[in-house]
Amino acid sequence: MSQFRRKAKGFFTILSKFILFAGQAFKHIPYNIRHPKEMLKHIWTIGVQSIPIVGLTGLFTGMILGLQVGQALDYVIAGTSQFVGGALGVAVIRELGPVLTSLIVVSRVCSSITAQIGTMRVTEQIDALSTLSVNPMRYLVSSRLLAGIISLPVLCYISSIISISGGWIMNVIAHGTTSYTYWYWVRFPLRMVYVVEAGVKMIVIGTALMLISTFFGFNTKGGADGVGKATITSVVTSSFMVILLDYMLGIMFIIFKL
Repeated sequence: MSQFRRKAKGFFTILSKFILFAGQAFKHIPYNIRHPKEMLKHIWTIGVQSIPIVGLTGLFTGMILGLQVGQALDYVIAGTSQFVGGALGVAVIRELGPVLTSLIVVSRVCSSITAQIGTMRVTEQIDALSTLSVNPMRYLVSSRLLAGIISLPVLCYISSIISISGGWIMNVIAHGTTSYTYWYWVRFPLRMVYVVEAGVKMIVIGTALMLISTFFGFNTKGGADGVGKATITSVVTSSFMVILLDYMLGIMFIIFKL
């Protein structure tokens, strides 16, 4: 029982530190909007440089779904593979696009952010910034937070478009569906609210990912070994939060019929 209490106490201690950390990060966002140099640099790193891997992942995801889902539909009722565009479009925009994009950002960006800031912490570079009258939260955290909020929705939409296009390629090649038929059924069930839902999910998830990765970097201890442990913790926590937030936001949109 005492061990459980210690773990619970440790969890709530970290949670309270994280909440205070997030408050400080949001406090400095207006400064980064007025002085966007660092933010633009991180948009390039987080957003633009992630486009190739996000695009390739989306393409092959769409292609395999277009092939397998179309084949499954044909097994049930012959000729129904032409309707796969409708299911694929809704699934990709509402769920697969946000989740896959976020997990790629976790593996490519969040791990790097935690390692960079963690290294700065253990080598006392963050303390040096404070000595030079540079606010570490404003310089290292808020700029990345704002860049993530801007970049992730755009990456999600790019991934979704490429995924649907990948499904189109395989549907035409493997199942003989005409391009007009495929795109007609892609458009038919789509609603603008689905696009908005994906954007909202990515803003919330992007905020969480940037805060988690910078938080664990800021609180790194123990030299190189500590940087490794902080990076692992950051990636695991971020990956879990992607799935949890996607589920919670999806339920919210269904309950309130948004």
